[in-house]
Order: sequence, then C-alpha cells, then structure tokens
Amino acid sequence: MTPDRLVELERVLNFRDFGGYDTPDGRVMRGKLFRSAHFHEATEGDMERLDTLGVRFLVDLRRGDERKGEPNRWPGEGVRSIASDEGVTSAFPPHLQALLQSDLTAASVAQYMHTLYREFAAQPRHIQLYTEWFRELAQGEGAGVIHCAAGKDRTGLGCALTLYALGVDEYAIFADYEFTNAAMNIDARLPRIQARMEERLSRKLDAAALRPMLSVDPGYLRTAFASIDEQYGSREAYLEVLGVGAHEMQVLRQTLIG
Repeated sequence: MTPDRLVELERVLNFRDFGGYDTPDGRVMRGKLFRSAHFHEATEGDMERLDTLGVRFLVDLRRGDERKGEPNRWPGEGVRSIASDEGVTSAFPPHLQALLQSDLTAASVAQYMHTLYREFAAQPRHIQLYTEWFRELAQGEGAGVIHCAAGKDRTGLGCALTLYALGVDEYAIFADYEFTNAAMNIDARLPRIQARMEERLSRKLDAAALRPMLSVDPGYLRTAFASIDEQYGSREAYLEVLGVGAHEMQVLRQTLIG
C-alpha cells in the first residue's frame, strides 16, 4: 500500500484513490475511484483541491439523520450526489446504540461490528446505493466518490466489492481495506472522538472499547463476505443483485482497467 493513494486534505478524512491495483487484465486506472469520509468540515482549500479531481458523481452511503446532522459542504453544482433512506426505520445511529449497552467492552463492541458487517449487504438502502455506484461507474465518464461517515465500513464493503468485480486479488482488496487504519490516524483522533461520544451519550466510555468501532479489522470484511456467500450463494451472485452480471462486469473492466 503506497501513501500516495491518500489525498491530503485539511478537514476531510480518509480521502484516497483506490485504483492502481493489478488485475489479470491489466491495472485499475488511477484517478477514477475515490473513497472518503464525509465532507461536512471541508475547508475552502479542500473544496478547491477536490474540484480539480474530475469527479462526476458521488454516492453518499450515510443515513438521512447523518446527512442532516453533518451535511456535505462538497460537492457543488456539476457533480451528481446520490443518497437514499430506503428501509431506514430508526433515527438513532446503530453505532451509538451499541455504545449504550451495559456490557461495554472491546470484545462486545467487536462482536457488534461483526453483526453490523453481517447485515450490510442485504440492507435495501445499501443494495440501492451500491447498484447506483456500479451503474454510474459503467458509464466511464469522469471519476466517482463513494463515502459514508468515516469512509471505512459501509464504504469499505463497497470498495471491496468494486475491486473484486474488477478482478483484483484478495490480498490487495484486504490491503486497501486495512489502509484505513493508517489513513485515519486513530491514535491521534481517539481522545477527541471519545469526548464527543461521551457528551452525546451522557456516559463515560472506555477508549479500549471504542477502538474496535473506530478502526477496521480484516475479520469484519471476512464476516461480510461470508454473509454474502451464505445469503446469496457467492459474491458473483450478489453482484448480479447489484446489476453487475457477466456482461456488466466486462464493461466495468473495459472501462476502468488500462
């Protein structure tokens, strides 16, 4: 994993290019596939930098309450922003629900993260937005951005599926996923995040218990893939649900592999 994938911005976290990986057909193009955290705190300088990247569309995986609480400052006009509230029944973010449980330990939070990843693929909103992501990518015009709040979990699965559809090997898929831990610099950010969550939840939190939620673990992604295999039969079958059959996969590879 090369550090040059990370686009250094002032107040936007985890913005990076997840192209450039080798496939049997060549190499995934750089400058076409971007992943990120939200853009609520983007500075004027950040927005000027982002405007130079040729982004045509953005898929926001966040729920409606997240978008309302921290609305994106970028992109502006000329970039299609895609979001959805399909199937959302609760206004309280799931990760905060987990932090309200009485037995709050690193092990219990990690267990919760596995549960979350087990459910990601089948959620109607994620199916809709991942489908939109692949549909826009197949058009081959400009670059795309996929993001959520931190750009690591919902985004992580979407990026992993994208690289899988393009024929990137498992090692590189997991390396891209795990790079979030370095890109987010969790150790430096943990005290601020802990203080903010404690204020919102009106309870003291253990930093060690927060870490499994704020970082990524290859086991989480393996759980998501295993759940996909169990529910849909294979990753290929799930991609078909997202509108990416054999023909569409070939179009994506012709479009994004140089």
